[in-house]
Amino acid sequence: MARILLKVHHPTLEPADAATVLERNLIGNNVGNLAFSHASERLLTHPGDDVTAAPTGPWFADPARVNREFDHVVFPLANHFRASNLKALDRQSTAIEQLTTGFTVLGVGAQADLDGNAPRAEREAVEKATRRFVRAVLERGPSIGVRGDFTKEYLVGLGFDDSEVDVIGCPSMFLHGPELPLRLPDAVAADDPIAITISPYVTEMGPILEQSLRRHRHLTYIGQDVHTLRLLLRGTSLSGDDPRLPLSPEHPVFAPGRTVFPLNIPAWQEFLRSQRFAFGTRIHGTIVSLISGTPAVLLAHDSRTLELARYHRIPFVRLDERDPSEVSVPDLFAQADWSALVDGHRERWDTYAAFLERHGLRHGFGPAGGVERFDAAAAAVAADPGFPPVVRSNAGPVSPARRLARAVRRRLR
Repeated sequence: MARILLKVHHPTLEPADAATVLERNLIGNNVGNLAFSHASERLLTHPGDDVTAAPTGPWFADPARVNREFDHVVFPLANHFRASNLKALDRQSTAIEQLTTGFTVLGVGAQADLDGNAPRAEREAVEKATRRFVRAVLERGPSIGVRGDFTKEYLVGLGFDDSEVDVIGCPSMFLHGPELPLRLPDAVAADDPIAITISPYVTEMGPILEQSLRRHRHLTYIGQDVHTLRLLLRGTSLSGDDPRLPLSPEHPVFAPGRTVFPLNIPAWQEFLRSQRFAFGTRIHGTIVSLISGTPAVLLAHDSRTLELARYHRIPFVRLDERDPSEVSVPDLFAQADWSALVDGHRERWDTYAAFLERHGLRHGFGPAGGVERFDAAAAAVAADPGFPPVVRSNAGPVSPARRLARAVRRRLR
């Protein structure tokens, strides 16, 4: 029996309420992080293995303990190779260099703009930290799994051999293994339930949100970042002053019931199954919609989102090539090509499964099963009366005095 330590921000089978999620930042700033860790938890539930899903910070403080108690460490990752993550990269590299276990990275990515460029001032430090991290990983495993061709080319450019870098996509797309249960309606109408995801720092989303609210009375905003959760729970505005973006409680998208914030993947999926269509800038918001059976289109704004969309053949529109005022929900749906996404999924799964086999990892979709055990445990947790549902906006009318006070605070920032 393999003893596996799986890195997660927060385990699926230990749900927390909204206040705890916010206070302890159990989503790692973005609830989308739970998408690939949840999928990895389900994926690795082979009955012959013992998987411990946990944040690795406390474990990595004592690498010798990891060596004693585990045979393999698995890291599902996102856009890990970026300037804002340098401290984490170096801290993890220091710990990994002391491990005697096997080590596997699932779907790591590099960060850049839509044209693949990163600020020159950041490159040297990021490259140094990336080389150290990847070198430590490759000393403990046959290869490193990356999101797509952009990250592979980046690592090969840093001197790593082509055979050591496997393009495998994101674990979240393989929540159902070789299957992708997508339901495609004939069309999307103005009165259908529509979900939108927004990166609050992407200015193009301001006019898109504004006109979508006007055209679709059943439009719902799915918040993902910890700052939006704080706004919903405490009324604290996000930084920025664009009135078209969802930055303050006064924005019309925060009217009662108009915004939801999922605290875990099962609750997120349950909500998305009630939607006809989803669109927006959040790549994992897009993916969670697709694996819930609801069609979704990505509005790509950087390399990390574009890379995954290209590999998994997720329908996307580049925001730098489209006038925001011309983006419409019916057009996004009508112009999307779903065939490559659906028809190529099994082949991409085969690539992913072969990667796991190369690393000596077993999954729960084989003859021995395993996912059923995880699903039963997750269902038991969800049946608990205390299971946290999605957080919903419930703000009432804002008084003139309160509105003035917030305006003054924003002016003084």
